[in-house]
Amino acid sequence: MAETAPSRKWVMRGVFAMLSLALLFAQLLPLETSPRRWAGPDFMVVLTLVWALRKPEYVPSWLVAIVFLLADFLLLRPPGLAAAIVLLVSEVQRNRSFRLREATFAYEWLTASGFMLVIAVSYRVIASLMLLPVPPLGLMLMQVIMNIAIYPVIVVLSHFLFGVRRSTAPDGGLGAN
Repeated sequence: MAETAPSRKWVMRGVFAMLSLALLFAQLLPLETSPRRWAGPDFMVVLTLVWALRKPEYVPSWLVAIVFLLADFLLLRPPGLAAAIVLLVSEVQRNRSFRLREATFAYEWLTASGFMLVIAVSYRVIASLMLLPVPPLGLMLMQVIMNIAIYPVIVVLSHFLFGVRRSTAPDGGLGAN
């Protein structure tokens, strides 16, 4: 039984990486030729926050950094900016996971919503300070609202499709990389 735990951890890390790459590929597909007037959710951010809270050992910091740095390069964002912000927020989320283990889903959702708002505001402030182009405020707020709205859906899909549930053991949530 002890041998299956590490292999499951590595399989789920691979699943996270593949899901992230699939989401990144979907973002790169040229489905629309005109600029959109609305912003959809950032599924990679929501997926990372869900998994970092529920099973932190499935999303180690090095994997989050690699996936989001690749996303920064491929989506032509400032290299490392979004990756660093999401990495910091996911680490805070990971460290809070043991405290949120017994909390209600509403409190978890509220906490994740706050983190999504922190990600968006931090990105906007840092990009503005560095004189980088920033997306319109309306689109940023729309994406944060869409992220918050899609969070329960990602939780349910992660729970039923991939078995990503909250850790119940005292040491289950803070596994080593």
